[in-house]
Amino acid sequence: MESRMGLSEMLVGKTVFFDSAPFIYVFEDNPPYKKLLAPIFLAVDVGTIRAVSSLITVVEVLSKPYHLEQWNLVKRYHDFFGNQSKIEVFPLTMEIADFAANVRGQYGLKTPDAIQWATAKLNNVDYYLTNDLKFKVLNDKRILFVDEYL
Repeated sequence: MESRMGLSEMLVGKTVFFDSAPFIYVFEDNPPYKKLLAPIFLAVDVGTIRAVSSLITVVEVLSKPYHLEQWNLVKRYHDFFGNQSKIEVFPLTMEIADFAANVRGQYGLKTPDAIQWATAKLNNVDYYLTNDLKFKVLNDKRILFVDEYL
């Protein structure tokens, strides 16, 4: 973990890959995570943090709302990830698939997690924001776990 500076301050001017959990925490009003992450989303909105993610994130955040028929939440996610979004969503490419297969083979991550990490790495992000402890196996200082900042 970096110094005790605030997470949002640490990310200013950086390119950050957002895993699924930060979106879920904010969109589904999960305190205290929302309190921690709201300033980060505001910084993304005003352009002081460059936010990127992948189509895997979109699938993951929409799955539960579709299952529970939470149509308002589905709409909020669609609106957020839509054409006017401040977050860049990368598609799966052959290069990402190959790198993900390598990561999966080396570290045993599940396919969606390997794709997420490969997308982040191949797009040269400064940080990877998650709360999924499975990523600890990668032993990379760029991976930030939300719980460590609460």
